[in-house]
Amino acid sequence: MSSVTAEFKSRVDLCELIGRTVRLKRVGSQFSGLCPFHVEKTPSFYVRPQTQSWHCFGCNKSGTAFDWLMEREHLEFGEALRTLATMTGVALPEHRDLEAEDQARRLYTILERAQTFYEGLLWGSTAMRARDYLAHRGLANETVKAFGMGYAPSGNGLLRYLEHDGFSEQELQAAGVISVSEDGRPFDFFRDRVLFPIRDGQGRTIAFGGRSLDDDAKPKYLNSRDTLLFQKQETLFAVDLARKPMNQERQVVIVEGYMDAAMAHQHGYRNVVATLGTAVTDRHLRLLRRQVDEIVLALDADAAGQAATSRALQVADESLRTGLTPVVGPNRRQQRFVPDRSVRLRVLALPSGKDPDDLIRLNPNTWPTVVKAALPVVDFVLQRLEARHDLKTAQGKAAAADEIAEVLAGIANPIEQDSYTNEVATRLGVEPDAVRRLLKQRGKRAVAPAKTEPATPRPTQVRGETLDDYMLALVMRLREVPEGVPEAILEPEFILSETRNVYHALGGEIPLELEPYLARAQGHLSDVSRLSTRDLLRDLEETRLRIKQRLLKQQIERIHSLGDDDEVRRLTGQLIELAQGMGAIDQQLPPKAGAA
Repeated sequence: MSSVTAEFKSRVDLCELIGRTVRLKRVGSQFSGLCPFHVEKTPSFYVRPQTQSWHCFGCNKSGTAFDWLMEREHLEFGEALRTLATMTGVALPEHRDLEAEDQARRLYTILERAQTFYEGLLWGSTAMRARDYLAHRGLANETVKAFGMGYAPSGNGLLRYLEHDGFSEQELQAAGVISVSEDGRPFDFFRDRVLFPIRDGQGRTIAFGGRSLDDDAKPKYLNSRDTLLFQKQETLFAVDLARKPMNQERQVVIVEGYMDAAMAHQHGYRNVVATLGTAVTDRHLRLLRRQVDEIVLALDADAAGQAATSRALQVADESLRTGLTPVVGPNRRQQRFVPDRSVRLRVLALPSGKDPDDLIRLNPNTWPTVVKAALPVVDFVLQRLEARHDLKTAQGKAAAADEIAEVLAGIANPIEQDSYTNEVATRLGVEPDAVRRLLKQRGKRAVAPAKTEPATPRPTQVRGETLDDYMLALVMRLREVPEGVPEAILEPEFILSETRNVYHALGGEIPLELEPYLARAQGHLSDVSRLSTRDLLRDLEETRLRIKQRLLKQQIERIHSLGDDDEVRRLTGQLIELAQGMGAIDQQLPPKAGAA
């Protein structure tokens, strides 16, 4: 432990800190109270002043003052560090890269002034059309002001306004508020659009989303480019306003559009956040899982929304997994493991042609009922089997069985699993024993074979990665195309060493311990087999970039997680470079359509 964190531990009064929100009662040398992280009637939450630690015997959460602030207040490590510094009077060491710190501070200032500029214009005489649009969409003035919405007129008014304040063109471009034409002339990035400030969890403006006032304009919705402060793959709209309601309700609803989120908040449903025209990512889910017990996906009912839901479910399988739970088997060798998730995931099946904005405007009182009716993942997958597969053919039934078997295999309760197995068999028109045999075959891949001689060592956990699985499936398919593909094009990068080893073993014997990783990739072959060679190569390049982006993110998270303050400061420069590199990769990825 560094000297700074040790000094925090010696100075902070943990009972006073926790006692601000939890009523504590002395029990011998400890203090107890009702746990704030789960509902209970008998106290199981204890604070130990001697060790400056806390623990709940009900939900098994525990930690120090740092953990308390990060869990209870949903602060990042750096925010918790600064909060404790203010509370205890401990001076934090000077940041190593003062230049980078000053750059970030100036970017925040630029975006704050830009937001003030745009908001002021919205309520001026030239923005009547913008105000009419917001009123037509049903937004009250109070809601518009709470979100800090604004208006960007035609011309370069913001550029002139900020240059007058002494900011350079390079800084304005780095903040994402201007662009530069091919002939080198700077111009305002947003023009003739209603603007939605995109803010971080602390309420600081980090970017903007703009909706064109012309319905025929392309794109209709435009987000700021990724910058040092903003990465759209990691950011959720309205997360600053939803922060406390999410914590209170222990539930968050993810919608697709700015209007969806704003309308929900206007009618008192403030645990709603929105993606920024992108699919739900693992970073979104990892950010939310610390704050809630349940995540509800409320994505649009159209084809694009259904595709986004499918991608989100794939991502969620990894992002919400906290480990593996053993399920008793006939013997220890055949013990089954299923994913252990601390967060429930449900899917809200929206009526065709409706989005949350429409539903809430039509009848705000029905929204809680609609959210409560959201389906567990297994029920959602079951309901759409017929739409996704031709259940009149043997091939369609087999594909449907493969899809649902992966979900069934993750159900820990044997009675619940058996009940769903019978329902699947009924829907497919097959005997339940056929589905059970399929599950048994899948289970055999996850355990070592029962032999008297020493079995080949097997991993107790299959660290699946959806991006790796899809990349491997693409490579396997491209090796089979008639026209052939140069081997250099197929040389991929993977997140996991296991997937990389499977790739190098293709064409030969796959080691037993790698079979589960090969099986995961084979699950995508039915999807990629429908793609043309051109689309295969396009997906290969896109997946390659996303894997590279993921690896950069992992490096960033590793640096963030370091407990040694001196090491954190030493690597600050590398962290900034990684963030910039991640933004550069994101710019190469195909743009996602904005929500209408």
